[in-house]
Amino acid sequence: MSSKIFKLSSITLAVAASFGAHAAIYNVYDYQPVVNGNAKTYGVAIEPGSTDCWGNACTQTTSQIAYEEKLYYEGFNYRDEAPFRYEFGYDLLEEGYDGFTSYCGSYLGYNSTLCDDWATDQYTNGYARESSTVNNSMAYIESGSSQVQSAENNVIVNSFASGTGDAIGTYYGGSLKNRTVAYSDTSLDSTGYDQSKVWAKSGSLYVGSVSNQSTNNTNDYYSYGAVWNGSTLKRINWVSDVSEDGRSMPQGSARDLADVSGTTYAVGYNSDSDEKPVAAVFNLTDLDSISTSFVSRFQNESNYLNSILTSINTNGIAIGEVKYATPLNGAYANSLFYITDPANPNSSYSEFSGSIFFSGANGKAGAINNNDEAVGAIDNQTHQESGGGKPRSQRAFIAPLSSNAKAPLNNRAWYLDDLTNDGSSSSTNNQFRIIDATDINDSGVISGTALYCSGGYETTAIDSKCNGGIDGSEKIVAVKLVPINGATASDIQARPVTQEDKVDRQGGSLGFLALTLLGFLGFRRK
Repeated sequence: MSSKIFKLSSITLAVAASFGAHAAIYNVYDYQPVVNGNAKTYGVAIEPGSTDCWGNACTQTTSQIAYEEKLYYEGFNYRDEAPFRYEFGYDLLEEGYDGFTSYCGSYLGYNSTLCDDWATDQYTNGYARESSTVNNSMAYIESGSSQVQSAENNVIVNSFASGTGDAIGTYYGGSLKNRTVAYSDTSLDSTGYDQSKVWAKSGSLYVGSVSNQSTNNTNDYYSYGAVWNGSTLKRINWVSDVSEDGRSMPQGSARDLADVSGTTYAVGYNSDSDEKPVAAVFNLTDLDSISTSFVSRFQNESNYLNSILTSINTNGIAIGEVKYATPLNGAYANSLFYITDPANPNSSYSEFSGSIFFSGANGKAGAINNNDEAVGAIDNQTHQESGGGKPRSQRAFIAPLSSNAKAPLNNRAWYLDDLTNDGSSSSTNNQFRIIDATDINDSGVISGTALYCSGGYETTAIDSKCNGGIDGSEKIVAVKLVPINGATASDIQARPVTQEDKVDRQGGSLGFLALTLLGFLGFRRK
């Protein structure tokens, strides 16, 4: 069987090489560690921009990137209100290593050895190290000389203040009780709350969340979505009949906002009557009485663990993801969806479509710009994860969600690896395989994260080896993708694939590195 696969792979590569000249439609620029050469870097946000880079010559400096340098796993994601975005997340956190293995077995479904490895990475070598004396996350804007909140620990960036180079995010407050403190271009009042997070800004409005310690069990915390009008806090209340229930903690969060035809909406999640996080839209017309509209199909207690809307644009399109509580096509899937009318989120619901978005795929909803171009990450392998399997690898994608898209995508979704393929194994672009896309601005510039092979991968295949496949040859680095002026859909040449386990025509190698990537990327921005 292996010889047949090899012959097919050889033919595939030969045919790909026989095509005429083709070119990438994005240039890739990387951002290496600043403090520790062994650290990993992650692209997390891109500065707002309006210049059309498909019709104008843009460079690496056209739009600034925010990126983070990390030394070890977070375990409990710095961006989330509750561990695993789960109503019983703090209960599992209190259980430590056993709680992490329990979550893996129940909602990832890997075999016991891989769940042990995952818990060791996430808890023992991750959350258990968290303290006021250890700085695990340093954030920068474009260069190492522009460190964000340099006096603080565990700094993250969620976005830029609109039209400026100012970052918005959180830093570590010194303990679990004060784990996150919001920072922005203005002081945000969070009096009466133990934690605060800020995600995005539009005009004078900021959105995020505030959290408090439970009085029933001091190991638990609950949260509310939050809006700041200038510095003044306006809390987004839970819906009626929601309260703490034993160790089941209600949570809420506003992750993004936009003015849609004169009405400002925020998106994120809120808790339903079962304390479960459910994707929601918040109407900000009256800040003293903010209404919640759920994507109500996700309120089924048994089918879904959580859901969230992560990003919304001025056309009213919002993207999100839903975590299944039961296996779907071999995985506890994290499926991608979008809505087209924030006033009617449930009736305007659609799933991402196209060959790369197969049923049961795990995805991450990164961001959508005002050209209706969405970016994120999606499984590019199809083997079974749940029921004792192993994790799938992922690749970053871009998907046009309407005819407004300016990128020359031929009206279909693509792996970004295909769009950076210039056909040369010795090119700069061939040093990268893009595994996550976190943000995209109206210029078309993308922030993300890539596997990096210094000097280039051996071939242009999406799953090509680096340095003969020797462990440690690849690094994880932040990347910025800049559109190439004048590029067209005819320039696109899909990368060949050399392995059988693939989506459509594409796959990727899997091993310890894939599990490592899950540790760093499985719970991340937006």
